[in-house]
Amino acid sequence: MTEEVETRLADLEIRLTHQDDAIDTLTESLLRQQKIIDQQQEQIQRLHRRLRGIEEQRSDGGGGEAAEPPPPHY
Repeated sequence: MTEEVETRLADLEIRLTHQDDAIDTLTESLLRQQKIIDQQQEQIQRLHRRLRGIEEQRSDGGGGEAAEPPPPHY
């Protein structure tokens, strides 16, 4: 091989190595972000179930507070 071809080949190998490192970094970042998204989705589901439970308690009249006596005209 000529010197020019060897230089070009070496440059390509260097670029490939840098691209591999960049891909690895991006993959790690993507995995971290996906983990955060999964945790947030679980938290949203828990909050949704909790809210539904509170709404059901209120609709059943079980708000957890002492029931007020009816007004005297009843």
